Amino acid sequence: MISKSLLDAAKAFLCWDVFPDLAIQLVALQNAAAYYYPPGGSLQSIVLFYDPAQRDFSEPLFLLFHEAGHACQWRQMQADSRGGLFARRMSLDTGPEKAAFEAEAWRLGVELFRRFVEKRGLGPELEERLAAYGRRCIESYDH
Repeated sequence: MISKSLLDAAKAFLCWDVFPDLAIQLVALQNAAAYYYPPGGSLQSIVLFYDPAQRDFSEPLFLLFHEAGHACQWRQMQADSRGGLFARRMSLDTGPEKAAFEAEAWRLGVELFRRFVEKRGLGPELEERLAAYGRRCIESYDH
């Protein structure tokens, strides 16, 4: 079971250690959902909705790192002058191209998560749980 304090630590890790130009908002609601917004100016954002009454914060933690994976994608695509392609892929609903795009974000998110787990001295089983959750999410895009 993952606590809210670990979710807060993940937010700090991503903002301070990985993305100094990223704002993350944790918003208490009933269901977990997360969104990545490329910068409109100089700051990119992740908005994460979570249920404050839940006991296990695994799903919001995993979604946070997935959205951070999109931040990595955006950086890479901007560096390669493919920002328009990023926007087009973000707007896709389903299909093989969307599934591949989301799979890449999960892969990049897992890399960030691995760094977070190592820094916090957490067990590798969390990475396995994240990967399994990511696979289930990717399957939902591949219609």
